Amino acid sequence: MTTNEQIIRMALSGIGVEATARELDLSVRWVRTLVARYRAEGEHAFQPRSKRPHTSPNATPTATREAIITTRNYLLGNGYDAGAESIAYQLHIHGHPAPSARTIHRILTAENAVTPQPHKRPRSSIRRFEASQPNERWQGDFTHVRLANGTDCEVLNFIDDHSRFLVTIAAHTRVTGTIVTQQFAQACLDHGHPASTLTDNGMVFTSRFTQGKRATGKNGFEKYLHDHQIVQINGSPAHPQTQGKIERFHQTLKRWLNARPPAKTTNQLNTQLAEFQHYYNNERPHRALNRRTPAQAYNNLPKSSPETSDLKEVRTRQDRVDQDGKVSLRYAGRMRHLAVGRPHKGTPIHLALIDNHAWIADSKTGEILAEFIIDTTKGYQRKQKPPPASEPPK
Repeated sequence: MTTNEQIIRMALSGIGVEATARELDLSVRWVRTLVARYRAEGEHAFQPRSKRPHTSPNATPTATREAIITTRNYLLGNGYDAGAESIAYQLHIHGHPAPSARTIHRILTAENAVTPQPHKRPRSSIRRFEASQPNERWQGDFTHVRLANGTDCEVLNFIDDHSRFLVTIAAHTRVTGTIVTQQFAQACLDHGHPASTLTDNGMVFTSRFTQGKRATGKNGFEKYLHDHQIVQINGSPAHPQTQGKIERFHQTLKRWLNARPPAKTTNQLNTQLAEFQHYYNNERPHRALNRRTPAQAYNNLPKSSPETSDLKEVRTRQDRVDQDGKVSLRYAGRMRHLAVGRPHKGTPIHLALIDNHAWIADSKTGEILAEFIIDTTKGYQRKQKPPPASEPPK
């Protein structure tokens, strides 16, 4: 490529501007411009000039960029979500002009203020199971939190599957079956009975897989659900995608707690949890809820109940995986063959079906072997894929 220096030197060597333009197939105006620059600036004219416009009318103002960084630091310091959409929401509610979330993310990237994320599966590849109404399904679980002196506490919580509304949360020295039943019953008095529950196979939630001398009938929680016609669904800790919402909730809870001095007693921890519950339900918009808070989503629709539940079909049964690694099920008028896998042939299993969602668990260990969304156009049913390896454990 012909450089500015070559053009200028050729034009000033005696050939002239017009001849240089013809020789190099350039416009006369451009050659004259370069010669004029050389006479005014000297050798600086040899360097190409920036094509960047003198003004950037669409550039984000400096004050807004600073507000974005300040808001992010505030959110992080208080254990809140500090992504682009959370920052945009905070700017908006405080009356500050907020650019789009994409612009905010670009500004954060330029400031090296974005935490690198591991490679994840595309969102479009993940099939999400979400209740269509509030109180159609509550997800329950407990997690561990340490007091200031290192004492371990267990925090039991239930969230509404449709809205992410935190129905109940409380810390205990140890979560027992009695505590689960009492806390759940109080939540039902406060918010109405859900149509169904989703928990893991922990003994505080179900005695279904209890073996040997410890084997009993239904535990207190199961009896409460049965007495109130609430459908019980049990997932497995080995498959966190089944209870994905509450697994993600525990991350949010612990990030919030870690940003504060650790509680010295269980009572102090419960005070913190009450504060967190108000924040989580009323002040934290959720992307999956179209930037509404859980409380807004929870109160936006009529609530389901055991009497009004639109669950079309609920079935459970004991069976055994056949020699081809399948379990057969009649659904929508024809046989469906659920591909559990040949390694499990002969395994005694427990099958649970809620509408078109089927779970198959090992009857002895309680491990979820496979999950299915029944495709009524096919007889052979492939199991759902496991979670990505990068997904953090509970």
